[in-house]
Amino acid sequence: MDTDDLTEMAYETIRRADDVLDVLRSEIGASASGKETEDDFLRGVAAHLRRILKSPKSYLNYWNYLEEVDVKTFRKDVAELLDHVENVLATPYTKRRESSF
Repeated sequence: MDTDDLTEMAYETIRRADDVLDVLRSEIGASASGKETEDDFLRGVAAHLRRILKSPKSYLNYWNYLEEVDVKTFRKDVAELLDHVENVLATPYTKRRESSF
């Protein structure tokens, strides 16, 4: 799927990821290409975010951000992003186009 095919609520995930970390936005955006549906995309993003939350230091170290990013703040921001993704998944697809952002 192309990111242009995402509903406004789902695309907001990519925008919010950019506020967390630029490489996270790139990873999330690129992950859409292998998915057939928006829900598949969102479930994949949720799984990725859960993995990051299990080891945020390792993730930041892998991308050479460990010394530049506060781990506690990063973890909080990733958790908030995961909450957003779960909220989008809980919203019926037909209502996702109605954006409140």
